[in-house]
Amino acid sequence: MEFEKNIGKSIISSNPKVDLTGVWENQLDSEMTLIMESSGSLSGKYKTAVGKPSDSEEFDLIGVVTGDLVAFIVNFGKYGSLTSWTGQVVENSGKQVIQTLWHLSKNIKDENEEDEIWGSLLTGAGNFTRTV
Repeated sequence: MEFEKNIGKSIISSNPKVDLTGVWENQLDSEMTLIMESSGSLSGKYKTAVGKPSDSEEFDLIGVVTGDLVAFIVNFGKYGSLTSWTGQVVENSGKQVIQTLWHLSKNIKDENEEDEIWGSLLTGAGNFTRTV
């Protein structure tokens, strides 16, 4: 347990090179509003433009920034899934872009796990561009 505590401290105490505070949008029109602390911790809200949630429904987002690397997670709670993104901030045509890989894990009912667990994890790539 002590090891996990020290790892968390070292990640959050790393010096971020970028300030990600603001509004970001991906290629699917999903939007996240980020608040970044000087320690590199992230919080915010995420609105997805895909799946079952309505366009106006917001979900809590938490994460961390170290240097120009970023990782964050969104719990889609009542929809039985959560998604994590990991990536790097780059400049693209004069705009800040977070290039990410993501993993979405969805809950499979216990009685269906043997036959359906293979489909519980989706993965892909996505870019978030700063809009504000």
